[in-house]
Amino acid sequence: MSADENNLIWIDLEMTGLDPERDRIIEIATLVTDASLNILAEGPTIAVHQSDAQLALMDDWNVRTHTGSGLVDRVKASTMGRTRR
Repeated sequence: MSADENNLIWIDLEMTGLDPERDRIIEIATLVTDASLNILAEGPTIAVHQSDAQLALMDDWNVRTHTGSGLVDRVKASTMGRTRR
């Protein structure tokens, strides 16, 4: 991939909810596109471990969506932890 000031880096975060003070990141994915949105590179998709107590705080939509996609199982199995503030 050549360097180009018009390339875009996209970062997608899945979270346990929308409140940044309470909810936590559970998955991070990245990719790079050119200005025409052609994908140039894809980074790894990383599940971030969260405790059962933290996952229990998710609302019904998040539980249904993240359980249905298999993300909750990947989060529970992940060894990638979050850094303390």
